[in-house]
Amino acid sequence: MERVAGLLQALPREKAQMLRALHLVQEELGWVPREAMELVARHLRITAAQVYGAATYYAEYRLTPPPRTLVTWCNGPSCRVQGGERVRRILEAVLGCGMGQNSPGGAYGLWSGQCNGTCERAPMIWVNGRVLGPLSMSRAVEIARRIKAGEEVVRWPQAPVKIAQAHFQGVHERYHEDPAPATAHPEVAQPGPGGALR
Repeated sequence: MERVAGLLQALPREKAQMLRALHLVQEELGWVPREAMELVARHLRITAAQVYGAATYYAEYRLTPPPRTLVTWCNGPSCRVQGGERVRRILEAVLGCGMGQNSPGGAYGLWSGQCNGTCERAPMIWVNGRVLGPLSMSRAVEIARRIKAGEEVVRWPQAPVKIAQAHFQGVHERYHEDPAPATAHPEVAQPGPGGALR
C-alpha cells in the first residue's frame, strides 16, 4: 500500500478528488481493496464509508483482484441493439459465471463495460482490453469455450486502427485488420430461427 499512499500525495485533500483517487488506485493495483479505500479516506479527510459507497456504486471499480483473462462485455446501446444481450447470455452460460464475477481460481472473469466508441464492431467484447467483434452468436460461443479452455483468443499486438482525415460531413473512415475468421467447429452451436442456439 506504500505505492498507493505515494500516488495519493499528488492529490489535493478534497472530497471532490475521491473518484480520481479510486481510479488511481485501480490503475496501480488492478482493483480497489478495502485497505486502499481506507487510505483514500484518510488522505481526503472523509469517512471510509463514503469511499466504500462510491466504490461499490460505480460499476467501473473492481472490488476483487482481476482474473488472468478479463472478458468485458460492452453494455452500450449500439451493442445492445446489435444482439449484445444474447452475447452476454452466451458468455454467462458457457463461462459459468455471472456478470461481475470471476471463475473459481481466477482464471477468467466476466465484467460489464461502458461503450468505448468502436460501435462499428457491435456487438463486441474486450478480452484483456483488446476488441473482438462484431460477434455472431456462434463466434461468441466459440470464444467463450476457448477462454474457458485457457486458450489465447486474440493476437498480440492487435492491428492498430488507422483514422483517415475527414472528407465530408465530418465522417471519418476507419480501417481495421480483423482477426482471421474462426475455423468452423461442428460442436459450436449455430443460431437457428429467431437467433436461438441449436
